[in-house]
Amino acid sequence: MMTGRQCFPCTACCEGWLTADIQGHWMEPYTPCVHCTGKGCAIYEKRPVYPCVAFKCAWLTEHATVPDDMRPDKCGAIVALDRKWHGRKVITAFPTGERIPEDTLEWLMAYSRQHSTPLLFCENLLQEGKYTGKKSLGYGPPSFIHAVKTELEPEDIWKL
Repeated sequence: MMTGRQCFPCTACCEGWLTADIQGHWMEPYTPCVHCTGKGCAIYEKRPVYPCVAFKCAWLTEHATVPDDMRPDKCGAIVALDRKWHGRKVITAFPTGERIPEDTLEWLMAYSRQHSTPLLFCENLLQEGKYTGKKSLGYGPPSFIHAVKTELEPEDIWKL
């Protein structure tokens, strides 16, 4: 099933909700890519392969079962369904703001249960209006919870 979906008009990745080095310019939450115009990429035709061309969020993935309203700029999260964490397939989600909206997080948890795939997500931390890092959180079965205990704080793990 081809989705026929394109990034535009969504620019969530470029707005700095992911972290990356773009041609020597660091991008992180609340610090957009220097090439982001707010309506697209100023160097779209010459954008770097990694991460710009290579990264595909779940909404763009051709065979994803992600509904239209899960486009990052609509749902408040950039989601990837094909990531690995310590050799284990996981779903990852990054907020396009301080935290993932509750309805989006509920959808992600249901998707996690339905596909028996753990979910890693985060909250962006701010201090005096400045980004200071992220708080990692997880959701999944007991075996996943056991695996992440050394990486995440126990209170950050939500059990199924």
